[in-house]
Amino acid sequence: MSVRVLFFGAIADKLGKRSLEVQPNQNLTQLIEASGCAAFAPFLVAVNQEQVHDMSMILKAGDEVAIMPPFSGG
Repeated sequence: MSVRVLFFGAIADKLGKRSLEVQPNQNLTQLIEASGCAAFAPFLVAVNQEQVHDMSMILKAGDEVAIMPPFSGG
């Protein structure tokens, strides 16, 4: 089983893809660098629909990661 990575907004547009499947047992920093997202900082990261700030978090099989540009609203 793999980790599903979802890209949103301008990040998806710049990468030219909306999703990606990767192997588990890597941390978020490794995933972000390998996917090419590091160039588009700042961005928000959520794992299993919960925003995370710890980029050393190890991803497990079945996790879903969302990488999205910052947003504001009111």
